[in-house]
Amino acid sequence: MLKRMVLIFCTFLITFMMAVTFVPAEKAKAAAGSVVSQNGQLRVSGSNLVNQAGQTIQLKGMSSHGTQWFGQYVNYDSMKWLRDNWGMNVFRPAMFTQDGGYINDPSQKNKVKEAVQAAIDLGIYVIIDWHVLGEKDPNIYKEQAKGFFREMATLYKDYPNVIYEICNEPNGYATWNGHIKPYAEEVIPVIRSIAPNNIIIVGTGTWSQDVHDAADNPLSYSNIMYTTHFYAGTHGQLLRDRIDYARSKGVAVFITEWGTSDASGDGGPFLAESQQWMDYLTNRQLSWVNWSLCDKTEASAALAPGASPYGGWSDAQLTASGKFVRDRMKAGSTPPGDGIVSGKTYKLVNVGSGKALDVNAAGTADGSNVQIWDDNGTGAQQWVITDVGGGLYKVINTNSNKGLDVAGTVNGSNVQIWSYGGGLNQKWSIVSVGGGSYKLIAGHNGRALDVNAGGTANGTNVQIWDDNGTNAQKWNLYKLN
Repeated sequence: MLKRMVLIFCTFLITFMMAVTFVPAEKAKAAAGSVVSQNGQLRVSGSNLVNQAGQTIQLKGMSSHGTQWFGQYVNYDSMKWLRDNWGMNVFRPAMFTQDGGYINDPSQKNKVKEAVQAAIDLGIYVIIDWHVLGEKDPNIYKEQAKGFFREMATLYKDYPNVIYEICNEPNGYATWNGHIKPYAEEVIPVIRSIAPNNIIIVGTGTWSQDVHDAADNPLSYSNIMYTTHFYAGTHGQLLRDRIDYARSKGVAVFITEWGTSDASGDGGPFLAESQQWMDYLTNRQLSWVNWSLCDKTEASAALAPGASPYGGWSDAQLTASGKFVRDRMKAGSTPPGDGIVSGKTYKLVNVGSGKALDVNAAGTADGSNVQIWDDNGTGAQQWVITDVGGGLYKVINTNSNKGLDVAGTVNGSNVQIWSYGGGLNQKWSIVSVGGGSYKLIAGHNGRALDVNAGGTANGTNVQIWDDNGTNAQKWNLYKLN
């Protein structure tokens, strides 16, 4: 009898453990407070990517280089660092088909699975990328693509985090009407039969530059987006015009790969041209993923040779491209938390000095200077913080009804008040830095609201400066109503 009871108990225990092991406790439930928990299942509305509430959302993130070459950078720790320190909300593991990729080594899918699980744990979005390149025509490995996406959709059908990109860069002879659309019409139903709601992104001809062709003959399925790729040293206004044309036809565009270099991945970086693209994408709220998270010796790589695979990168471990992309990703990526309420009035007290953000002499004219001053409770020190979308906020002085404004882009550019016009130099991301303090990051260049030279005297000027984590850039926000 005792043996029988022990056997029954052991059977129950094994069954329970199997249930715990094979049914994820977090399944279909995003990390609390994360971008996915806040925005949920994304969908396409007209030419926009929108969240579960129908609000336009702009995703910004990194793509790995080929997982067969630089897969060491695809891991939970690096992705967490990018989320927490760069503001990344989407990640793309680039799984090549050829050149040692999936067709030669199907185990490459394990690195994709690692990235997807990390994204689920971190509460960010993730793009599962079938990286068509060397074969030109996605139909070459169409049956393998079906099998791969069938497996991925079965694994992740319940997760709003997952986005499918079914052909990275068709090129050469592969055209939209002749090759890419017919391929998509076979692969999409495989995914849709299992995961009916997730976004699917489809590449376009000429290395995903022919989005206008797709717009003229779009797919009939819902929640489809079309890829455009650009490299700032090679592609400019012509490609932007094609994107605008496609969107005018009612299709949605996702920039699943772009680089600061020329189209080779090297040469440059072309940062002025990259900024033109950033302004364009921000203005249209188009989502983007930068190429690439690796330490390869080329201009488009984000990391310097020998950089750690696990995050924690100092400026010295970032390339010029990496620093540029980090700063653009940080701008407007993280909404305020810890009870900050849009539309309410706050005073902002600098941690380093204990003094309040103040308009000089309670000025009301455009160009009145912003400084720090002893907290005195006047309207010159009261600011209404209002969500303007895309993770950005306007900060309006109650005394003058004018916005907190930056008069330049370089370190040391002056902060002033100015009639609010909606420019990125008047929009701020407000990022918790712990201990109840925040940093304010200028929307147009990613630099922080800063007290000049860490000064503590009344009248010390307020400016913007590279985000450095000092108390001169930390502010306590006190809600006044």
